[in-house]
Amino acid sequence: MNRTADALLKAHDLVHARLLARLEGMTDAEYLWEPAPIIWTLRHDGTTGRWLIDGEGGGGPAPDPVPIPTIAWRIGHIGLTFLDFGNRLLADHLITLDDATFAGTATEAVDFLTTHYRYWREGLATLDDSRWWKPIGPKFNAFAEDTTTDLVLHVLDEFTHHGAEIGVLRDLYPHWGNPR
Repeated sequence: MNRTADALLKAHDLVHARLLARLEGMTDAEYLWEPAPIIWTLRHDGTTGRWLIDGEGGGGPAPDPVPIPTIAWRIGHIGLTFLDFGNRLLADHLITLDDATFAGTATEAVDFLTTHYRYWREGLATLDDSRWWKPIGPKFNAFAEDTTTDLVLHVLDEFTHHGAEIGVLRDLYPHWGNPR
């Protein structure tokens, strides 16, 4: 593997370890806490028993104002990114939201995140050097001409960004006057 790939995988590992440390001790109430009146979260479907994620699936532009995502939504979004982009890049397969089993509890959320992170990370580790600089192809729509390196940097940015937001929500939760 090349030095760029090694550095990117190391950065992913550092973000993953930092986020797992920030998730230690999280309760189910905190995981599903709604910090604002207009939120995106995971919602339990009483008919199917599945947890469904708000705002995903290509349903058009986000509402204005954009809802505040819960910790549950952010973990769901990160895991879905690993699952979706990993399948497109590594298995040449498009997934649907039905392919993701979102987590209803804090413990399940850590497992969901780690499982999909490992799939992404282990798949990237198998790529030969030349693959990192080739276009990712039509399954990535408008980004088809971007390279694998571009995609991995995008995923790292999303992972870092949403992981940091989870940390802020965890910091706010114990100071909130009346958690929902």
